Parts: sequence; C-alpha cells; structure tokens
Amino acid sequence: MFRQFADARHLALLALFAALPLRHATAHAVAGVRVFPATLTLDDPGVNDEVSLPTVTWNRAAADGGPGPSELYGIGAEWDKTITPDFALGITDGIGIQQTLGGKTATGWNNLTVSGKYQAFIDAPHEFMGAIGIIRAFGGTGTPQNVAAAAATYGSTSLNAYAGKGLGDLPIGLLRPLAVTGQFAYTVSDVGLKATPDGFNNGAQNSWFGGFSVQYSLPYLQSQVRDVGLGNFFGRMVPLVEVTWTSPATSPATQGTSWLVAPGVIYMADTYQVAVEALIPANRNAGTNVGVIAQLHFFLDDIFPDSLGKPLFGN
Repeated sequence: MFRQFADARHLALLALFAALPLRHATAHAVAGVRVFPATLTLDDPGVNDEVSLPTVTWNRAAADGGPGPSELYGIGAEWDKTITPDFALGITDGIGIQQTLGGKTATGWNNLTVSGKYQAFIDAPHEFMGAIGIIRAFGGTGTPQNVAAAAATYGSTSLNAYAGKGLGDLPIGLLRPLAVTGQFAYTVSDVGLKATPDGFNNGAQNSWFGGFSVQYSLPYLQSQVRDVGLGNFFGRMVPLVEVTWTSPATSPATQGTSWLVAPGVIYMADTYQVAVEALIPANRNAGTNVGVIAQLHFFLDDIFPDSLGKPLFGN
C-alpha cells in the first residue's frame, strides 16, 4: 500500500467497480489462476498479509549551486494486516539520507502513514480484481525541516482506487501472460497551499496521482500457456514496467506534473519476492537523473498461515 505516498517520496528524492460480483480476497492478489505481484511505485489491487522490509531507493541530485552533488537514499518498511478477508490495515514509515560532496550528511524520518483497503471485487474467470482504499499521512510525525525526508508539517488524506486485469482469458497465445494493473488517487492536504507576500505558506497543494503497470508473468507462461523450459529460477520472474504521474489539483502549485517510468523485474518465490526497478524521469519535474528502487517483500499468509498471516475475523 501507500504507493502514491511512497512514489511522492521517490520523486522528492529525485528533486512517490461496483457493477461486478463481490468475492472474498485470496493470498497475494490472486484472481483465478492470475497472481498480481506487489509492485514498487504503485500498489497492487489485492488485500493481503504482507511485509515489505526493506524498500530502498537511490538517486543522485545535481549540486544546483551548492557544495556538490548529493547521493539521495530512502529506506522504508511497510506492514499490511488483514482484519477480515476483504479488509486490511497498513502502516509504513522510513528514513531519508542525503550525502553531499563537501557537505554534511542529513538524515530524517518520513511522516508516518496508515491505510485501510477494501477488496471490492474479484472476477476469477476473467482474471479481474479491484479495491478501494484510504490513506492517512500524519503531519509532524517525521523529522521537521530536513531535506532528506518527506516530513511535511501538515498531514493529508488520500482516496484510492486499484484494479488489475490479466489477459489469460483472451485467445492471444503467447501474450496471455500479460497483465495490467493501475491505481488512481486524489490527495487532500490538511492545510492548503496559499500565496503570501514572501512566497507560500507551509501548506501543501492538493494533488492527483495515477499509474499503471504492464507485466509479463513467466510463471503464468510456464503453468498456463506453454512450458518453454525456463527452469525454476527464470520461470519465477515477472518482467514489467510501471508508469506513474503526479499533478497539482488546486492552485497555486509549487510543482507541475511529474512523470516517472520504472522498468524492472520481480522474482517470485513461494514465501517472498525480490524486485528491482530503474527510476527514469520522463520530464524535468521528475528530476534529471536515473535512480533505482529495490524491495524485499514477504508473504505472511504463506509464512504464518495459522497466526500472523490470517485475518483476525471471518476466516
């Protein structure tokens, strides 16, 4: 979860259904025989028991007239816990580190975020699923006035919609392993951004966030389409590309629309996955240097199926 907030942090380090039948959620964002892996710059459409520990980002920032170029790092953690089979709560936090050539190292905590996510539908025969959620970022819970951290003075609330569609139900041969996921969000700041005689207040602009991923599941290819002899290692990989954007929803605004492209690969084991993606700015608002994001993600419903990995109620 928290993908739009996580993506906003990454961008800061770089400058983050009703008509379908209701079904219970299953492990790892599964719709029929389709498994949607946890993606890195936007959230998957499922409700799960899972931990991301750690998620690491890196990028180099230009000097901009300062003492020297900076190495920018982010280290985060996220825990999602199912309360019922269709509803989960999540919590995430992290730190930012800025190492500047010829300057001091700055370190700070990001603001704490908490989410609720509801599995709205699963259409197993058509490999289609969706969810809705709300995310709350608590202002003032991070390190204030620290350029290394995404720690705004005031909090914000985000309304989110998530969807995923696998193409395995279509007669398209070797393209059946393809899948698309998406996320769309609107974030409202507790204190709006306003112009002052000296510039702006400490508020934040309301914003839109959107993104999609295109995935080609080699596990799906091997098990559902054709065994092409990839073996156990390569047969567990999911090459993908994610595209995300943020844009102001109100005026005035301190930053325009930012686009980020993140190609990479996910390795899916039985109880965990490992993923790495490049962070490529698609316009100047997203930065000028290519970064990297990597994540180690654990499936608690497989590791602890009878305790920590199962819903508190209704299972």
